[in-house]
Amino acid sequence: MIGLIFATRTEARPFLDWSRAMRIDTKPFGVFQVPSKPELFVIISGMGKVVSAVACHSLIKEFKVEEIVNAGACGALRDEKRFAPGELFCITSAAEGDHEKPGTPRQPLISDGQFDWDLPAARLMTCDRPVFDADWRSKLAEGGDLVDMEGAAVARVAAMHDVRWSMVKGITDMAVPTDRAELKRNLTAVSEKICRLLWRQLRDY
Repeated sequence: MIGLIFATRTEARPFLDWSRAMRIDTKPFGVFQVPSKPELFVIISGMGKVVSAVACHSLIKEFKVEEIVNAGACGALRDEKRFAPGELFCITSAAEGDHEKPGTPRQPLISDGQFDWDLPAARLMTCDRPVFDADWRSKLAEGGDLVDMEGAAVARVAAMHDVRWSMVKGITDMAVPTDRAELKRNLTAVSEKICRLLWRQLRDY
């Protein structure tokens, strides 16, 4: 069983359309199952670490998934050319950028998923609120290349249950103060690009 986690309906919509996924649950999350691949479940968690962690737990405990795939939008923490809006990455490690034990930063979790996404690798930092602050962006860049609001929480819950996880993230913006509008402009196109890759890979696994 494979569980695919998206934060928002916008990010999930292309995959749901192409796979013709059918809704099988609504509370507390929208959960869908793919008729042509009944071992493939999709859940829309909502934005943020708490809801994404609960959604991951739900997939593992209620739907008995054996691997988690988290996919969706992210911001870039680096100004290098390869981290441009529209580019997709496979996440090799994920860490919480705004949480630490007293005096000890959280250690990143390393992806152990089975899928070869054939994408460049990147490290992910996860924070509970969007990063559009130059100083904070610079601080986060010390430990990662990309930033989102869900990934590390999903990875932590999967690891707690000894469930494999992988992530595909697409850059919508450069995580700077002027990029809120750019995120909205790019979100649909980036989501379609991510979902096209996911469907191509997952329909044949």
